[in-house]
Amino acid sequence: MHSFVKKYGPCFYSALLLLLLINVSCQKELYWDSEITALPVDSIPIVIDPGALPNCASCLQRDTVNTYTWSFKTGTSQLCGRIDTAIINVDRSSFTFYGPSSCGSDTGLIFTVYLNPLVLNKDTTNLKAPYATFFYYHTGAPYILLSKTSQSFNFTISSYVHATKIATGTFSGFGYRQDGRAVAVSSGKFKIRLL
Repeated sequence: MHSFVKKYGPCFYSALLLLLLINVSCQKELYWDSEITALPVDSIPIVIDPGALPNCASCLQRDTVNTYTWSFKTGTSQLCGRIDTAIINVDRSSFTFYGPSSCGSDTGLIFTVYLNPLVLNKDTTNLKAPYATFFYYHTGAPYILLSKTSQSFNFTISSYVHATKIATGTFSGFGYRQDGRAVAVSSGKFKIRLL
């Protein structure tokens, strides 16, 4: 049983996380085919929250240079943290990474990235993911910011070295509060090792 959990546990938890993200959203059902197709654009105007999120003081002078890190801005606020898990599926066409904020282990970031029909099986630069989901969580609340299933985040793998499995890149887009207000997420950076 232990070897089963060790071998398939990360995939199980990624699938469970994806199901939770889909269930949290009040969007139309999407049926996933083998290829990602263009999604309909919401007709509801976006109300952008100018307040963004509180600043994380320990992130002000830090940049994403070490492996297993993430950072992004909302307005002028800088947030960052470490990545404690980064897993990729067997055919290397999608991956998930997550980890806590530097300002407290009760908040953190989760990304799930879909590359299909592309795969990460060789050195690559400037690879734009067809679809990515963003989730900034707080353990005491359902979520702080969540991307909509109808709107992918902009997610680019700037560099992937297959020998080391290290990927660096950028991200940006809109995260939505529970009341529907949009928060612009910008200057996102990550550096992970995909096993």
